[in-house]
Amino acid sequence: MSRAQRTFTRRQAFKTAAVTTVGLSFAGAPVLNIRKAGAQETKLTWMSNQRHDRAVKEALFARYAEETGVQVEMQIFADEYPDQLKLAFESGTPPDMFNMNQPRQQAEAGWSIGMSDLLEADPDLYNSFIPGAFLENQGIYDGEIYGLPMYAQTLRMYYNKRLYEAAGLDPNAPATTYTELREHSKAIADAGTGAYGFIFGDKFPWVWDMNVLRLAGGAGAYPFEWNTGQFNFNQDGFKEAMAMIVGMNEDGSLFPGAHTLTDDDARQQFSIGMAGIIIGGSWNPGVFNDQFESTEDWETAHLPFPDGGQKGRIRQYIGDRYTISAQSQNQEAAWEFLKWLYSVPIMTEMYELGMGVMGVAAANTGESDVRGIPNLAPTENDVIPPPEPELPTVTPDANTTLQMIFDDPSSMDSALEEATTRYNDIYQAAIDDGSLVAEDFLIPDWDGMSWTAGGDSASPEASPAASPAA
Repeated sequence: MSRAQRTFTRRQAFKTAAVTTVGLSFAGAPVLNIRKAGAQETKLTWMSNQRHDRAVKEALFARYAEETGVQVEMQIFADEYPDQLKLAFESGTPPDMFNMNQPRQQAEAGWSIGMSDLLEADPDLYNSFIPGAFLENQGIYDGEIYGLPMYAQTLRMYYNKRLYEAAGLDPNAPATTYTELREHSKAIADAGTGAYGFIFGDKFPWVWDMNVLRLAGGAGAYPFEWNTGQFNFNQDGFKEAMAMIVGMNEDGSLFPGAHTLTDDDARQQFSIGMAGIIIGGSWNPGVFNDQFESTEDWETAHLPFPDGGQKGRIRQYIGDRYTISAQSQNQEAAWEFLKWLYSVPIMTEMYELGMGVMGVAAANTGESDVRGIPNLAPTENDVIPPPEPELPTVTPDANTTLQMIFDDPSSMDSALEEATTRYNDIYQAAIDDGSLVAEDFLIPDWDGMSWTAGGDSASPEASPAASPAA
């Protein structure tokens, strides 16, 4: 089957598969602050920063509309999402449903409804989420659940097998250490194909989280140290990962103009074979296969570890927590839609069509014929970490600090120490004013190699989520 044929087949699957309606009856569920939709035809708005699953969700939303008559309009933004979401609420035109990119702050601002009572009335849905999905300060704030996690994404390295071969490298042996990654990138850049070895775009600095802060988990470095209850960016693990990126730039193997490229720009260049290696989340196969329809021979690999060996595990994202706006006039209809979307059959369909690792545990079947999916499943080298403090805006934040170090590597030690002080000062202020509790984030025996996500969804009754905040 050709690449074009396979893409068509996958997309048609959304439109032709029979709909599975799960839990579409609201009977018996406490409505409390859920306002009922009017008698007129219901239209819902959905705001998100996720582009990789747009084609999938458009087809799913169309299927839902055909079966129920409820229209769901998508509003998709990428790097500008935080500003657009804030503008929507400030202007009095918020979406009915949205992705909580700052859950605690958005819950405290009153943007989202609480979902504890709704989930208590639907224990099957509650219990379907992965362990660690609902912990205090991670989906639960002041005893109330806010937002249902769509994904539990892993972080991976993507590499171009054609460019590996052109560089004289084994296309089935991607880099496993920092030194190998730098050497492979240099070999690709020197192979005469016109491609560069490694690429990222930090026009929006958040990408440093993937390329350094999360990568360094394999070196045992995490921005927040749960055993001390403090932030610490001035660690050898972060410095090693940062030095690798700086070294690739010095080698001439890094795609030029990183500050002018968005992450989407970088992924597009990788998709057309202009760069051999990129780091990204398990959402990337959807980007490469559907958004950019890449015909390159790329594959997924696990992240490399530092030369001294593995000392920790890579943090796994639990994110894209979708919720219902407290200002929505269609809250009941929005909840019915979310119950359908988060049902095991629909989540399984999304997983098997290559959208990533899902927040609903049973959906991650490990079965998919979509390129790049097999190596996305969580392994013993991935970890869902404990919650860490969600702080107000930090300026400059850690990602921007890394961006500045990239421009002036000699500033690394002082810049990382200053970032550590900056974060801990803001954290202490939040403790002092009572918005955060230090004990909530202190785990004296924390070990990045042995930690297991706690607070699994045994039952609503066993969780603080069962009791709404007073």
